[in-house]
Amino acid sequence: MGYKILKKTAIITGASSGIGKSLSFKLAKENFNIVLASRNFNQLKKIAEEINLSKGTALSVKTDITDIQSCQNLISKTINEFGQIDYLILNAGLSMWSRFDEIKDISKFNELANVNFNGSVNSIHCSLKSLKESSGTIVSITTAQAFIGFPKATFYSASKHALKGFLEGLELETKGKIQFINVYLGWIKNTSLRANAIGPNGEKIGDSHLKHSNKAIELDVCTDLIIKGIKLKKKNIFIPNYLKYIPFVKIFFNKWLFEKISKAVDSEELENT
Repeated sequence: MGYKILKKTAIITGASSGIGKSLSFKLAKENFNIVLASRNFNQLKKIAEEINLSKGTALSVKTDITDIQSCQNLISKTINEFGQIDYLILNAGLSMWSRFDEIKDISKFNELANVNFNGSVNSIHCSLKSLKESSGTIVSITTAQAFIGFPKATFYSASKHALKGFLEGLELETKGKIQFINVYLGWIKNTSLRANAIGPNGEKIGDSHLKHSNKAIELDVCTDLIIKGIKLKKKNIFIPNYLKYIPFVKIFFNKWLFEKISKAVDSEELENT
């Protein structure tokens, strides 16, 4: 085990597709030990095998982050294999695309809040001791909707607001023992978030209902920027960069911003991120 601790170890939730999958391959090339976490174990095994065959180091752990025991199993296996946790990358998430007044059964949206908020909290709680010991880093892959509510994404926006507030409070509590990096994303192509978005009946809407904005960022570009930001230890990473102006615009040009967002969503020019 000793020689492995010389390498940084990163747990990536939601690693079976999209951003999580891309980050897994790229961080493995950066000489990280990669721990892949997702409910889709068959896909995780394929990714881990490919990384290991490419002389990287990867461990796949079937994980349901909404289940605290499953999270504990993830952390135990990681520490048993690699000795410590240096990075916890919170990437797993569910989205939605429905007006609130169109929702038939509100209970079907409990899973969204459970994954986006409770799942991240579970993952952090189980790994907190190890992260403190290693002076580790929590990386939250989130969205511009953590700053501002979006129509047709009420529950999604709320869950991201909640996680942002939780992480800010936790950062104050840990007093520098853990580093926090927030990745605020706009429109990213070729992820499964859109296809898995929940419709008004709790169903997955697939790709047919939403189209990519012409401002959408390619997945490969997105994950390159995330890794660059992590290396530079940037506190906040905005992709695309202009998203950093949203908090300012919301305060001083609130009405204009709301009108612009509403118009874009109503015309379905905007991808639910």
